[in-house]
Amino acid sequence: MFDGLICGRIAVAIADNVSENTLAELRLRIGKPPLAIDIFGERKRIDEAGDMTAKILDGILTRATNMSVYSVSDELVRGYIPSKNVRIGVGGEGVLDEGKLIGIKNISYLVLRVPRQIKSAADALIDGIMGKGQRPRVKSTLIISPPGGGKTTVLRELARRISYKLNVVVIDERYELAAISDGAPSLDIGECEVVSGVPKQLAYESCVRAMSPDVIITDELFKASEAEAIEDVMRCGVKVIASVHGDGVRSLEASKVYAPLLQRFERAIVLGRYPAGRVVEEVEL
Repeated sequence: MFDGLICGRIAVAIADNVSENTLAELRLRIGKPPLAIDIFGERKRIDEAGDMTAKILDGILTRATNMSVYSVSDELVRGYIPSKNVRIGVGGEGVLDEGKLIGIKNISYLVLRVPRQIKSAADALIDGIMGKGQRPRVKSTLIISPPGGGKTTVLRELARRISYKLNVVVIDERYELAAISDGAPSLDIGECEVVSGVPKQLAYESCVRAMSPDVIITDELFKASEAEAIEDVMRCGVKVIASVHGDGVRSLEASKVYAPLLQRFERAIVLGRYPAGRVVEEVEL
């Protein structure tokens, strides 16, 4: 289920208690048994696995990083580790140097997120975003939802579908959209070009210059600098499909960071939290 990251009794207990087809997250916390969360938000403690220990978590990290946690130090500082098709959120004590976070020590919990390839996830949305025709006109679209709402799943399917007719570049900073493993996507993203693990501001500029995309599809926008960079991309004539945390269009309209960005998009799609990918609202902007 987790490509050998979790072994022995714990792996057996997880397999016996949760469905691989619906598992969304596995939360491992020192001193507590694993907590599984499925795509419908149901939570299940796996007591048979026993309480997690620092040794168990260290073993998972060691396997996830091919025996070298130091090789992913940059990702650790940003709170996650990419490992094949699983993204591992990491929590512990921060190490600071003159107010700057430079490392994580005494790691006390891991959150293993399982990407879902649901090839029907964009069926209800694709015509409103891309329309029809041999070379369709894509509308720049913002996907809005709380965490766990299925933004990544929907983005991945939009990228895959659009890439068969237009040049699509995927900016996959956190390795979730394409789940790159050993340089190749472990999920089907069609005919997209993919840039993984690169901060968005750097990736946008280089992609527009070097790859001539018709459409850029990117994972979660978070900082003001990312929003400003997206606006620059749109001014170049490139269509953008991106995601952002929020509970609706009004919450973004009230934000100093996102309100100017929202005016650049042509369409907004709001997803509910559970089940993942449920469309709550579609708005023409």
